[in-house]
Formats: sequence, C-alpha cells, structure tokens
Amino acid sequence: MARDGERGLPPNLYLVGMMASGKTTLGRMLAAALGRPFLDLDELIEEEAGRTIAEIFEQEGEEGFRRRETRSLGRVSGERGLVVSLGGGAILREENRRMLRASGYSIYLKVRPETALARLSEHPVRPLLRGLSLEERLRLLRHLLRVREPYYREADLVIENEGPPEETLERLLRTLRRKGWVG
Repeated sequence: MARDGERGLPPNLYLVGMMASGKTTLGRMLAAALGRPFLDLDELIEEEAGRTIAEIFEQEGEEGFRRRETRSLGRVSGERGLVVSLGGGAILREENRRMLRASGYSIYLKVRPETALARLSEHPVRPLLRGLSLEERLRLLRHLLRVREPYYREADLVIENEGPPEETLERLLRTLRRKGWVG
C-alpha cells in the first residue's frame, strides 16, 4: 500500500472536516512543523479553474465543483510527502475516500457547529452559506455535520480542534509521532 512511503517519501497527511474546522490554518502549521509542502485543495481548484470556488458553484453548481475536486485530488494523491487540506464535502464521494486511504492518512479535525459558525464570521461567506441568516447558517452547519460526520469518522485519526490552533498542533504532532506516521 502507498502508505508505506512510495519513492522514499512519506505518505500524505490529509486534513478533513467541516468548513471552518481549521484545516487550512492547522495544515499550514503542521506542514511547517514537519518541513513538508502544504497544499489547500480548494486553492488548487481555483488556480486550475481561473475562478473562485464561489464562481464555480455559481456557474457549474455543486456537482460541477465536486467533479473538479475529484480530478484535482486524483492528481494530488499521486504525490507523496504533502500536507493537504480538503474542502468540507470532499469526503462525500467514495472515489475520494479511496484515494485518501491509498495515498496517505486522513485526519478529521472535529469542531462543533457553533465553533465553526463563530470562526466563519472572520472569513468571507462560503458558497453554501451565501444569503443565510446566522440562525439559518447554524441550522445548515448542523445538518451538514449530521450528513458528513459518518464519512469524517472514517478518518485514520480524529482530533478535537475547539481551542487555539497551537494547542491542537502540539496534540496532533504528539499523536502522529506516537503512531509512527512522522519522524
């Protein structure tokens, strides 16, 4: 299996979870701590499409975006030694989950919907939340978590990310070292 480190490079580490669970923030920090390249799959999709995620959703719908996401993940999963942040819905497709298992380890950053909502106030509106009141956003986040959590829980590791990212990073690094996934 590719997890053993194809071509002498370590397997990829994939961060999965709800929007605003800290995948990009923690991903950048984890990559820096491990001396690995970091890749945000949504940023890659935007770069390849020459459009923002919001524009892709608007012009192609969620299904068009999900097809792009699967193609981009297919290219990324052929690499090794990366820390990769995935969009919140990437795990919905079985094909994507197979690619994660075959090319690395997945880490579910678990947050409560209330925490995600609070963090979203610091970032631009996400396409799925556009035009919704705070109450509607929270209701949608709860619904998305109910639908997606069974897939998130298939991850190789589940880590709570409710507090400061520095604390989560330290716990994550200790766990990764204990499991022998990183040096």
